[in-house]
Amino acid sequence: MQNPWLYDERRQVGTDYADEARVRDYDAGMQRLRNISQEVEIVAQALSLSPAATVWEIGCGTGEVALGLAAQCRHVYASDVSPAMIAFAQQKAVERGVENVTFEEGGFLSGVVPPEPVDGIVSQLTLHHLPDLWKLTALRRIARYLQPGGRLYLRDVVYPTGVPDYDAYFAGLLAGVRREGGDELANQTIAHIRDEYSTFAWVLEEMLRQAGFAVQEKLAERFTTSYTCIKQGR
Repeated sequence: MQNPWLYDERRQVGTDYADEARVRDYDAGMQRLRNISQEVEIVAQALSLSPAATVWEIGCGTGEVALGLAAQCRHVYASDVSPAMIAFAQQKAVERGVENVTFEEGGFLSGVVPPEPVDGIVSQLTLHHLPDLWKLTALRRIARYLQPGGRLYLRDVVYPTGVPDYDAYFAGLLAGVRREGGDELANQTIAHIRDEYSTFAWVLEEMLRQAGFAVQEKLAERFTTSYTCIKQGR
C-alpha cells in the first residue's frame, strides 16, 4: 500500500450515509432546510463563473449544488466519498436531463480528480471530516487541480478566534439551535462538536495561506464561515 499512513476519509465520522434510505431522508431534509437556488447563486458569484468555466465540487452530497451550477458553466466535476450519495445524484441528473455534470466517487485525499485544472472549486460542510493535519494536506492537493488565479469557495463549521471560554460559547450556541431548530438539531450539533473535526478560524486561515490561497472575502454566520479565495502563483 502506498503511503500507509494516509488518513482514510471514507471512515465514517458522524451520520452514516451508506444506506440509500438514509440518503433519501438526508436529501429531503436538505430540501427543507436549505435555499438551494440562493446557495447556487452565492457559489456562482464567489467563483466568478462564466459559460466557459469548469468547476470541481468536493463533497457534493446528493448533487443539488452541482446540478444548479451546471446551468452556469461548461462542466461540473462532482465527487463524494459516499457511493450511495453519488448514485442518488447521478439519478437526479438523468431525471433532469443534465448532461454536463460528472458524478464520481472521491474526496479531498483520494479518488477521482478532474482530468484537467479547473477554474473553480467549491466545498461546503465537508472539510471538517478531516483532522487538521489532513485538512492542510487536502487543501494543498486540491490547489494542484486549480488554475492559477482560480477561485476556491469553502464553507464549513469554523470556531471563532479569541473566545475566552468555549464551554460558554457552545452552551449559548446550542441554546439558540434548540430554540430555533428543536431537540433533534441540537443533538446533531452536540455530536458534531464532540465527534467531528471542525477547527478554529485562525488555524484554517493559516492552512489556506500555506496551501497557496489568498482569502478575498470571509463571511461568518453563526456556526459556519465561508471563504472566497484565489490561488496564488503558478
